[in-house]
Amino acid sequence: MNAAAQAIDTRTQILDIAEQLARQRGFGGFSYRDISQPLGIKNAAIHYHFPTKADLGVALLTRYGEILSSLTSEFMKHGGCALDQLEGFIAFYGDKICSNQGTCLIATLASEFATVPAAMQEAGKTLAMDIRTWMTKVLDVGREQGEFNFDGDPGDKALLILTSMQGASQLARMAGPATMDAAVRQIRADLGIGSELVRKWDRTGAIA
Repeated sequence: MNAAAQAIDTRTQILDIAEQLARQRGFGGFSYRDISQPLGIKNAAIHYHFPTKADLGVALLTRYGEILSSLTSEFMKHGGCALDQLEGFIAFYGDKICSNQGTCLIATLASEFATVPAAMQEAGKTLAMDIRTWMTKVLDVGREQGEFNFDGDPGDKALLILTSMQGASQLARMAGPATMDAAVRQIRADLGIGSELVRKWDRTGAIA
């Protein structure tokens, strides 16, 4: 592996461990030492990629948004099957939460919002708005195409779904993954998704 590729690999490993720690402990609950020790590197190696912890936090939120954007960009441009979009988000979200017993990054950030640096606050607000905009379009298009059946404004419904999943992710830390299962079942019921249309999801992120 050349030096450039090794640097990219190290950066990715740092982000992976930092994300897991942030989900489990919160952004304020870990230090660079908690990242460097399992990787067998010095703190200076982390500072090379992320000079401050705020830089690291922004990078985590940016990466999270980029992953979601890569999975949804075609739908945002051209539309398509809204139900597949919803089920894909449920699978992605459920796998992220159930695989490491942590909350989602947005829920983590929201609980610490007053104490994190301004750059992280702005990155978090942008990410939350982008996700709500996407979910609003999914619901709007899905209702127009007869995939969903619900009353009210799609934007308000999107907010209700996202806050329900974020809240369930926090409760799941105490009550177990069944909490998320129950929230997802109710979301599907509220959208009028018939059993013949439901894609079952497992905690590996796969859709059956």
